Amino acid sequence: MPDLETFTGFNADKMGQYFADQGYSVEMTPVSELVVVNVTPGAALECGDGRFDKLIRRKAHGIRIFGGINALQALLTGGNRVGLERATELIHRFGAKPGTHSADEGGCGYADLWIAGKLESAIYPYDPESMEKGDLRLRARLEERMKDLGGKHFRLNGNHNEEGLRINPFRGMTEDANDGLRFRVDDWFMADLGIPDHVRFFKIAETVKKLKPEAAKLEIIVP
Repeated sequence: MPDLETFTGFNADKMGQYFADQGYSVEMTPVSELVVVNVTPGAALECGDGRFDKLIRRKAHGIRIFGGINALQALLTGGNRVGLERATELIHRFGAKPGTHSADEGGCGYADLWIAGKLESAIYPYDPESMEKGDLRLRARLEERMKDLGGKHFRLNGNHNEEGLRINPFRGMTEDANDGLRFRVDDWFMADLGIPDHVRFFKIAETVKKLKPEAAKLEIIVP
């Protein structure tokens, strides 16, 4: 197993208590029981959506956060085209590229909630007028926009089968799984971007509960 380092300030008990207070069941899962791998340099951001587990290509492993590049816009840089460009610049220092996704029916669940103004955790609203040429609701425009930014738009197949949520705190790592049974979030990434615990946790907890409330069962990966 590669060398593992949790992000600065990681406290599994504190994290677990926050989610327990939000009605989640919580358990700790030793990293030794899982397969974690280095994030692939230059890979596009992926989503916490469990269907990313089943992508045919697994030559590259991107950082997984709910919403991909949209999440950075919602929490850090703004919901317009300038915000998208700033978010792209921000992730370059992590060796990452922007990523979005759609699915057989609809788009990214996080992006759909953000566009509709249904995320209380979003600090910046989606600006439909500014984002017209990179509209998050239109697959063709997303593909074009991500290509222009050097990133990637993913197409996911199948239905949501997630039964829980798993959070990874290990820097530069992501879980290598193929069962689609968990939402998977690399929390170290948003932490290293300087987003406070309560903001990150609120975002994650709210997203799962609004997309698939029966999956409000948290596993925290621990050393």
